[in-house]
Amino acid sequence: MDMLLKASRLTTLSSVIKPVTPKCTITSLPTIFGRIFRRFYAVNTNPSKIMVVTHNVKGYEEFSKKMEELENGNEAVHVLFSGGKDEHGQSWCPYCVKAEPVIHDALKKAPGNSHFVHVDVGERAYWKDLNCPFRKDPNTHLIFLPTLLRWKQPQRLDGERCSNQDLVEMMFEDED
Repeated sequence: MDMLLKASRLTTLSSVIKPVTPKCTITSLPTIFGRIFRRFYAVNTNPSKIMVVTHNVKGYEEFSKKMEELENGNEAVHVLFSGGKDEHGQSWCPYCVKAEPVIHDALKKAPGNSHFVHVDVGERAYWKDLNCPFRKDPNTHLIFLPTLLRWKQPQRLDGERCSNQDLVEMMFEDED
């Protein structure tokens, strides 16, 4: 008898309680925790906590001066050559537009005591001229934009390869 009374109470209790619908749904709790974990406990690829020094130069003269200045140090120097940007910050070079966020994201893989020089080569007509000094310089020999290289070293990525996250990260991680 006691069991029947409890059973009847449960049925009446379940008819009184209405299901609660959540205001928001969490579709993948492990994904959220994974993101938080990776963000706060990621492997530190730059243990010295020293940031990569970034330089932005425009044109061949500024580029030449900056490289003379940086050649005196022992730090690695990575150089990105890309097409000039308009007043809205967009480059005329579609491959440069695609590659730039990939390269800037991969900079976290670069050694902390290194330099990154972003070179704006100028307008499209200037770049297309076969006598463009960026094309003639024996240290650059540029053919494609964008081009990412390690200064005075054989490591070099150009064109669409600059949009490949793995290749760009290897460029920054690679030691001499």
